[in-house]
Amino acid sequence: MNDEQRYQQGLKVRTEVLGETHVQRSLDNLNEFNADFQNFISRFAWGEVWSRPGMPRHTRSLVTIAILLSLGRDAELRMHIRACFNNGVTTDDLKELFIHASLYAGLPAANAAMHMAEEVFRELGLQTEHTVEDKSQ
Repeated sequence: MNDEQRYQQGLKVRTEVLGETHVQRSLDNLNEFNADFQNFISRFAWGEVWSRPGMPRHTRSLVTIAILLSLGRDAELRMHIRACFNNGVTTDDLKELFIHASLYAGLPAANAAMHMAEEVFRELGLQTEHTVEDKSQ
């Protein structure tokens, strides 16, 4: 595959994962300063890594969210929380990921991600139960 084919493959995968609105906004904002970087992202991140057959997108999404949570990369984390549903990730998957990540990335990071996810759920119109019975008693 040549660079142009890899770029086109990357745009396809990037759009499937992040959504047409996000990708189109990136393309609409291309300029002399950021065009090479955006091309690199599409070719390498999306056309090469996210296109590899060795790991399903569901898993890639969860791994990506865990890494971004651990590194405190909030803007990218929010973007990938929004996008993960395009890859079959569920709110229960995220809940378990955040609980697990609290052990390895730290409670404050996982807590912040949990709150961020709840904001994204509201933005996307996803419902979560308001009353949960206290299981500690």
